[in-house]
Amino acid sequence: MNLLAALILCAAARVEEPEKPEATPAAAVTMAELPPIAGGSHYGSPNSLPPVTAQLFHIGGLYELQPMFLFSVGDPFWRTLGFGLRVERHFDERWSIAVHAIGGASLLAAPVQVCSDSCTDPADGRLRSTPGKLQLLTGVEVAWAPIYGKLSLFGERTLHFDAYLSLGPELVRELIAPDAASPEMGRWAAGGRFSLGERLFITDRFVVRLAASELVYAGRVRGHAEVERKLSFEGGLAWFFGR
Repeated sequence: MNLLAALILCAAARVEEPEKPEATPAAAVTMAELPPIAGGSHYGSPNSLPPVTAQLFHIGGLYELQPMFLFSVGDPFWRTLGFGLRVERHFDERWSIAVHAIGGASLLAAPVQVCSDSCTDPADGRLRSTPGKLQLLTGVEVAWAPIYGKLSLFGERTLHFDAYLSLGPELVRELIAPDAASPEMGRWAAGGRFSLGERLFITDRFVVRLAASELVYAGRVRGHAEVERKLSFEGGLAWFFGR
């Protein structure tokens, strides 16, 4: 009798126990079905993901101070070596204005030879009437930096840089003699400078700055007006301040 009562109670408990719903498997979602993102149509493949374009180093509103060195190349007579200072004001991330002053010394550009019946190295003072012996360069530049980029170095470090163009008037002081028999005299000449360069960011305050510049100025050789050109490379360590 007790056994029969126990079996009846077990059967009643099973009837009262609610049935658990069966779990339905989640539907698979493909990459093409993800919602669109800004800058790209869909997550179709890793190549279609938008690139990371955030600018880490900002220079808008800052001043830039750069002790600089300069050396000219391809000179027919005199090679210029100069040291100076540039101060630049950055209005935003792209546009800036700068002023610079560079004092220099001149060396004979090699190879130079003086030829008459035979060719020999120039004696002292034989080239005093040739152009390109610059003492001082000063000017104002307006710069535009349209490119900000990043370069991964062996996957260990990311190098940030920006590239810029600058253009402005230049005032130069040149040592030149009216003729080969006269002493050298200093003269001022107006010209212009065009530069193409870049900044390599070390920190948010310090950059290495490199540029190639073309200087064009009004020369006067033995009484005749000429247009003189000088190609140079410049560089230095610059410091940002003012914020």
